[in-house]
Amino acid sequence: MRRKLHDMIASLTARRRTSAVALLLGACSAVAGSPHALGQSVAAPSLLTGAYTEEQALEGRTLYYEQCLLCHGETMAGVDKAPPLAGPQFESTWKGAPLAALVARILTMPPEKPNTLSQEQSVAVLSYILWYNGFPLGDTPLASTPDVLGKVVLEIPSRE
Repeated sequence: MRRKLHDMIASLTARRRTSAVALLLGACSAVAGSPHALGQSVAAPSLLTGAYTEEQALEGRTLYYEQCLLCHGETMAGVDKAPPLAGPQFESTWKGAPLAALVARILTMPPEKPNTLSQEQSVAVLSYILWYNGFPLGDTPLASTPDVLGKVVLEIPSRE
């Protein structure tokens, strides 16, 4: 590998060689300065400052109306045995829980046909639930990866 790189650089003109080395050094410094390269963890987004996008919430709303409305209702108050997805009972049930736990629960729905939604669709439904519960929108989509969802905790804003 090292020999191939050396041969490639040697075959370039002096000007191109300088540009190639500068580009290579720039790429190395960008990677070396990243938190992942330094062994640092990337900070998890906060629900209080916006951890999902409007696009995710809108997609989630569509999915909610197709898949969840019958059991949880239009106001997310819950129908029959389905628990509420909004309000004090929702907050007390899920406060402090990682979003990975909520997504895992969404994936088990509906009870008679679990795993109807994909991981990404479940995150979209969760985004709509968060929006409905008053959590602010963000500029960056909420990642659907378990490592990110495991770091983001359902923080309940003070209602003062």
